[in-house]
Amino acid sequence: MDTLKMLTVVSLALSFTCLLAITGDNSTTTSAGTYTTTQPLLTDYRSENYTTGRSVNISCTNKTWSEMIYTTWEIPKDRNLCTIAAHIDKLPVDNCLNGKVLRRTTNGESYLHIPLFKDTDEGIYKCETAYVGTSYTAYITVSARVSPQISTRLDFRNGKREAVCSAEGGKPAASISWRNRWNSSVTQSTNKNLDGSFTVESRLILPDDVSSENLSCIITHPSWGEGHTEAIQAINHEGTSIRGKWNWFWIIIPLGLISFIIAILIGLYIMRKHLGKLRNCWKSKIPAPPPPKTPQDVEEVEPYASYVQRINSIYNSSAELCNA
Repeated sequence: MDTLKMLTVVSLALSFTCLLAITGDNSTTTSAGTYTTTQPLLTDYRSENYTTGRSVNISCTNKTWSEMIYTTWEIPKDRNLCTIAAHIDKLPVDNCLNGKVLRRTTNGESYLHIPLFKDTDEGIYKCETAYVGTSYTAYITVSARVSPQISTRLDFRNGKREAVCSAEGGKPAASISWRNRWNSSVTQSTNKNLDGSFTVESRLILPDDVSSENLSCIITHPSWGEGHTEAIQAINHEGTSIRGKWNWFWIIIPLGLISFIIAILIGLYIMRKHLGKLRNCWKSKIPAPPPPKTPQDVEEVEPYASYVQRINSIYNSSAELCNA
């Protein structure tokens, strides 16, 4: 009987100790925002993906501000942590100063707002919310979604044609499929880039009797929304889209004609300018013709010629006399 009483006392003591461990005074923890509360009774771990280049709202809990005492966010920043916090009767805390702010929905739920989400905003976000009697902590792994760059081409390997569809720089990796496969062999590779993004390449061997103008590959990526697909139509022999080729054709041809006409007009202008210079040069090198003699000049010259002739005849006569 004494043994039974002893076991009963020990059992009650253990139960009381466990009860104290669970419901005892736990008001010694301090949050990152320097606010004191109880020990967290609920801890959650989750992952979320957001598309870069857009605004993002990250929720900690569905509790409203009418129920909460404070909420605190520890946010990755430059390989360190910064803090944004709000309290019902204390000044807010923000040592991040990078545009991230705490906001509330119309019904009072608190969330973290990121105006422009970037790759550098990835990381583990810790949020802690305290409300009457208990608290909630969540560790949220935030990852970026980056849309891939799409390209297509036609390769020739081992005497066979291969249609190639690539999705480069996507995060997470994109999915590629072919609308028509003709029971042909398809190979696909996924490579991780240095920045954490992925490049996916799919190759489809074309049968000899299949035209390369009747091809389309389908790319699916979470950044485009659920169930959204992107089709690449009509891969030609040069590896570009037929539709894209014709679009460029109608752009290049008019530009080429306009450039040709402008070149001709410029050439004619330069030729005309140079011909004018040559004509002026030729005119400057041709000596000017002597002015025509007037009747007055002829009359002045004839008496002088007659005088010279008479003088010569006199000298000739004198010379003959002396010789005689």
